[in-house]
Amino acid sequence: MTSELITRHAGPAPALIVSDLDGTFLSPDGTVSEVNAQAVAAAQRAGIPVIFATGRPVRWLEVISELPGAHPTVIASNGAVLYDRGERRVLRSRTIDRTLGRDAVRLLRRELPEVRFGFESGDWFGHESGYLLTDDTSDDPALRIGGAEELALAGDHVKILARHPEWASDDLAAAATKLIGDVLTVTHSSMPGSRLIELSRLGVSKASMLAEVCADLDIALADVAAFGDMPNDLDLLSVVGLPHAMENAHPLLLDLGIAVVPSNAESGVGRTISGWLAEPAG
Repeated sequence: MTSELITRHAGPAPALIVSDLDGTFLSPDGTVSEVNAQAVAAAQRAGIPVIFATGRPVRWLEVISELPGAHPTVIASNGAVLYDRGERRVLRSRTIDRTLGRDAVRLLRRELPEVRFGFESGDWFGHESGYLLTDDTSDDPALRIGGAEELALAGDHVKILARHPEWASDDLAAAATKLIGDVLTVTHSSMPGSRLIELSRLGVSKASMLAEVCADLDIALADVAAFGDMPNDLDLLSVVGLPHAMENAHPLLLDLGIAVVPSNAESGVGRTISGWLAEPAG
């Protein structure tokens, strides 16, 4: 199966490679495989930048902090942040207006009273009681607990998260889009059965920040290859010339009719890159 997928989607190397992290570049245990690490280094030698685009906040990027060959900038928090991991500083940030965030929380709470909210600033994460299985924050200075409206006004948030005890993420995202889709971007990065959605500033996505990065690098989006596995990768895969879904991807991505590569358990990203560069994978 793996070799068939690679052969079917082999082709010329792109000018830029963009990959999601969890479920895509990272192995199921959250580590970087040797195959993927070698492929990134090979791409660098070939003059092809490899950039990561993730839903993770900047404080969760340590997994790639020592990865040789990767481009120093990372698209984080679903495109709300462009971060330089070498200099450890935020280059650009697209935050949610505090009042707008509070009003969105009020509307969702009114229509979906069982929803519980979390708030991601990048440096800290706040949530209301009941959002997590435990409200113990004693061991993590980056965690805060408070009322949802209070937290919404407490800082500049790159994401607001909403969790429902019963509704699946796909259903929750659809409902939230009808309610607030004209004021905030609604997405999620959960497989069917999960119950979490993510809200960003209107128009913000991995694709929107990638467009800015490509403009900086003078690279056309048509010459970019991207890899993803979740609905928060849909915009990203829709704007690049060479989109790839992981074999383990959410059904929404597998239904796009784009190239499908081996799963993250099989180092599909690295094997595909190695195929472009005619280098052995592992």
